[in-house]
Amino acid sequence: MSETIYGEVDSVDFAIYLNNKANELGLSANVTQIQKWLYICYGLYLAAYDRQLLTERPKAWNYGPAFPRVHKKQKKNNDSLNYLETRINSENTNAEDFAKYEAVVNTTLKHFGDWTAGELVTWTHEPGTAWDKKFKGDDMYSNMDNHDIIMDFKKLLHEY
Repeated sequence: MSETIYGEVDSVDFAIYLNNKANELGLSANVTQIQKWLYICYGLYLAAYDRQLLTERPKAWNYGPAFPRVHKKQKKNNDSLNYLETRINSENTNAEDFAKYEAVVNTTLKHFGDWTAGELVTWTHEPGTAWDKKFKGDDMYSNMDNHDIIMDFKKLLHEY
């Protein structure tokens, strides 16, 4: 798989959409949980459709995979994405794409929605993961490798 593929959706828009879906389910999320859920959505989508979901790739930060543009938006909004509007909805998004986005978000929140930030960080830090390979090398804070992410999430697809 080529590393020059481009994403389908703006990362901030998708993070707001994800946050809104979590709120609808009664899940409140902190900065870290949104970042990790977003990474899980990214990975599941990449593994399932062999396409990059977001226009921004995850970077290997200290606490696991992170999306810097989303992090910046969270910080500007008092560590939250609440009360922000997203362009991702059934009216503005192609029906087939929207169904895929809904499926990946629903799967993520169903299986990881009740995990604490600490549990999500521990999970992303497991030895041999895409984050571990990038962070432990000389490339920390750089884009994580999509091929490694696919390998991590192909396993997860079979579980869910």
